[in-house]
Amino acid sequence: MTQKFERPPVFMIENVETLKVIIDPLRLQILDLLSLEPHTVKYVADRLGLSSSRLYYHFNLLESKGLISVVATKTINNIIEKYYWNTADDFEINSEILTFSSAVDAEDLTRLVGATLDATRDDFMRSLQARRGSLDKGAKENPKETIAYRVKKRVKDETYREYIKKMKALLEEFQTLPEEEAANPEANVFTVAVFLYPSFYYEDETSNDQA
Repeated sequence: MTQKFERPPVFMIENVETLKVIIDPLRLQILDLLSLEPHTVKYVADRLGLSSSRLYYHFNLLESKGLISVVATKTINNIIEKYYWNTADDFEINSEILTFSSAVDAEDLTRLVGATLDATRDDFMRSLQARRGSLDKGAKENPKETIAYRVKKRVKDETYREYIKKMKALLEEFQTLPEEEAANPEANVFTVAVFLYPSFYYEDETSNDQA
């Protein structure tokens, strides 16, 4: 295989076209699997319990927008296997295209939220099913705590801003934790998914807040 290259820490999504490509539950799961190290389409398909043929379109679309790229090749029985890797350690969406006054319409925002929720749900359910399958085959029990939490609270803007800072600090701390080698039997992959947003209702004429 060819040698991997150093990736930038962040790929900033600056336009609606790229946003529309990334807001798909299956493509989000592909990016998750390609976040740590390069893999082939077949490897990703096997981990997701899907056929390779179902993923080629999605790989091509992600590659066309510069979200993934081929970083290594390997020839097996005269067949060239391509190894894909995310082009950055993390993907972020420019906040300016996520406001109500931006070019992102309601349908795009709905797809963004829906894709994130669907990808999280699919990942969670697949994890449960895959772990159950391993246990049925004799894997050792190793319980780990899972958090599923939703709460709504009315607070002052200042309190909200302070909490946002703390939340971002926690997420950044998780993001910067040292990455363990895949071969380490004591290491596992953990996922964080967070939504924290202003909650509005129709006919709320007393609010003059802006998104």
